[in-house]
Amino acid sequence: MACQIDLLIQTKYTIYVCEIKFRNIISKKVIVDEQERINRFKVPKGISIRPILIYSGELEKSIQTEDFFDQLVCFDDFLISSEY
Repeated sequence: MACQIDLLIQTKYTIYVCEIKFRNIISKKVIVDEQERINRFKVPKGISIRPILIYSGELEKSIQTEDFFDQLVCFDDFLISSEY
């Protein structure tokens, strides 16, 4: 069964599976969906998978407390901090 990955970055020992969400409110369902995608991966021994959420909008509080994602990247902050 196929799945859609928004952004996949592979290094020598790590696979970063990035989910990108642009919504007013991002629900906890994003964790369930990302875990399903990760479960479909066949990962060689010695490789770790790191889930990342890149988002614009408001996160449900449980997303931060669940501590599922290795990084939560607010796209709005990224744009603001890139001033010259």
